[in-house]
Amino acid sequence: MADGKIKINLSIAGRLYPMTVPAENEEVYREAAKRLNDKVMEYSKIPKSDVSDRLALAAFYFSLIALSSERTTQLGDADIEELHAIEERIRNYIKA
Repeated sequence: MADGKIKINLSIAGRLYPMTVPAENEEVYREAAKRLNDKVMEYSKIPKSDVSDRLALAAFYFSLIALSSERTTQLGDADIEELHAIEERIRNYIKA
């Protein structure tokens, strides 16, 4: 494409999503989709969960990471430890 964008298809949780992205960011988009798929697969260990549940948990997980990153300069060590404790509780829930 003339504007430096390319068309790609990303597979997320078994569905294809066509996107037009800046060519220089293609790798970032593909890595983001891979990480999301990996996290959804990790959450597939939860009994009686469907794709919607796994996607919701993955979205929550990545929202925690984004929020933690945004607030890193504002948070103290205790706050960061609390976020890590929440993540650990999620992981323990998955293992149960």
